[in-house]
This record gives sequence, structure tokens and C-alpha cells, in this order.
Amino acid sequence: MNHDTTDTIVQLNNYPPDEYNVLIPVTSMQIMSNMQRIIVNEVRLDTEVDNNGNGRDIYKEKSSGKYAVTKVGGMKLAAAANISIVNSESETPDVCIKCIEMTKATGKPQHCGSCLHGYDVKYKVTVRVPEPSGGFRMIEKSKEIDCSMEKENMKPDQYKRFLPFRAAHAESKALMRCIRDSLGLAATYTLAELKKPFIVAHVVPNLDAPEIRDALAGSYLQSMGLLFESTTGKAALPPSAALARAEPPALPGLVPDLDDAYNEGDYSTDTEDTVQLPWEIEDNGIFCEECGVEILETKSRNGNKTWTPEAIKGYSEQTFKRCLCTGCQKRAAGGR
Repeated sequence: MNHDTTDTIVQLNNYPPDEYNVLIPVTSMQIMSNMQRIIVNEVRLDTEVDNNGNGRDIYKEKSSGKYAVTKVGGMKLAAAANISIVNSESETPDVCIKCIEMTKATGKPQHCGSCLHGYDVKYKVTVRVPEPSGGFRMIEKSKEIDCSMEKENMKPDQYKRFLPFRAAHAESKALMRCIRDSLGLAATYTLAELKKPFIVAHVVPNLDAPEIRDALAGSYLQSMGLLFESTTGKAALPPSAALARAEPPALPGLVPDLDDAYNEGDYSTDTEDTVQLPWEIEDNGIFCEECGVEILETKSRNGNKTWTPEAIKGYSEQTFKRCLCTGCQKRAAGGR
């Protein structure tokens, strides 16, 4: 397809309505600059249905006798239009909000256990839709299911099967409302109309434009700079990864008892604390995860016991869930 503006508009207008379902928000689309291009996608829905009129991409509406697009078919159209789901969350049903307000006003709690709307659900979905101008717009729709009405319209077995999936059903309905509003999709179609391919067009960055190429290259190099050192060309491990690489596994049998450790006055060391950078850590040392100092062999205050670095590490991980030096252990224990 030629990226010239005139050729693009001609191609969009070359889809006759009697042969295609054109889902374009305007009668003609025009790119704003050479930094944009228009993508035209053709989507064919699966129109195979069973004896009840239900299929994978479409299903039969009993009230109108026509066919509607299922969530699976709607997601195909949304993907072709570059529509993305921003948020999907459950909300408090409107009937429950009324009860909450009544409880606040009267101070009397409502009895939800005997309420006919105890199984009601409500879902809100937000999607992001590309604009012909190159920007985006947010569309937010919600769907609430009144289970008391559903129970009246269903047989007992049908209602029993429906009840566990009512939340997913409400979410799907809210999503399809967003897609229909985004694309101008009709609520129902005839089977002959659904057999025609759907045409979806949207604006994307033109990767052939030098400005877009330079911006993408700069973003890529900046992302790579977060993983690798730019001065030496060596891979730089994050501090957590370097500390994990520097710590040998704790030796069994060397974990001191918590009461003994603090009854003897905790630990004390005569060594000077020297903070090491992650890339200066050697493989055969054990280092504090709080201050970065190397943990060395330490004697208790009364000199009766000698704590090896492995024992200090094992005791710290058992007590504080991480490797700390003796000083940081005291501060973490609150000066006990």
C-alpha cells in the first residue's frame, strides 16, 4: 500500500458497503504528516453456528432474531483497531449503594442475606482507542446484572449454571459495550451482513520517517544503557544480583540461638566498617545487605564464643529474613 495521503484516502473509499462492513469513524481519513501512516485491516468473523444459532464469534439474539458479536469476535476487531484494555474492575451494584446510603442515614444495618439482589454484580471496563489525529481517547462502560430478573427469565438448571459465571458475564458485556462504542459496531446484524469482512483503519507511527527512526533508536539505546555500563562496555549487575552472587549458602549447624546471642550482649567487632560497591564485591565474601560492609569473624563480648561469617549470616536470615552485619542487626532489633 502506498503511504501517499491521496492514495490512502482512495483505498479507504474503495470498500463498498454492500461488500464490506466498514468500521471507520469518519468518511475519509487523512494523515497529518509523514510521521504517521494509516493501517487498514480486514477481519473475517467465523459465522458457523449450531442449531441454536450460537457460534464462536457470533450468537443469535432471541428477542430480535438477528446475530450479535461475541467477546471472542469483539476481541478480534479490537486487536485490528489497536484498542487496548486499560482497566477492568468490579464495582458496587447500584441497588447496594442505595442500601449503604440508607444505612448511613438511619443507622440501621440492612439484611443482605435475605435480599433478592444479594448476588448482583457490576463491572466497569476502560479501553484506549486510537484517534484518526494520532492521539488516543478513553472509553469507559459498565454493566450490572440483576440476578433476581435473570432468575425469573431462566429455568432453575440454567440459573444454577449461570450464577458462578455472572461476574465474567458482566465483564464481557461491559467490554463489548466499549468495543461497540469505539468502532461504531451495531448491536445486531443479519447473518448475511456478518459474512462480509469488517474493515478497520487506524493511525500508527510511520517507521519510514527519519524522526521516528531516530526517536526509536534513542529510546532503544537508553533502555540498553540501563542494563549495561556505557563507559567500560561491561555488563553491570544490579546490587541485589551482585550481593546474591557474592553470598555462599549458609552452613548447617552454625546458626546461633537467639536467646544466647542477646543474653551474651549481642555481637561486637573490632574491625573497621568499609563499604564496598557491588562491582567491587569478591565471590568469597559475605556482605551486609543493609550497609554493604563485609561480615567477618566476630567474638562475643565475654569472649566465650566466636561467630563465623556463615553463622552470622544464617542467624540473621533466620531472625531478620536477610543477611545483616552485627551492627545492623542491633539496629534492626531496636537496641535490645
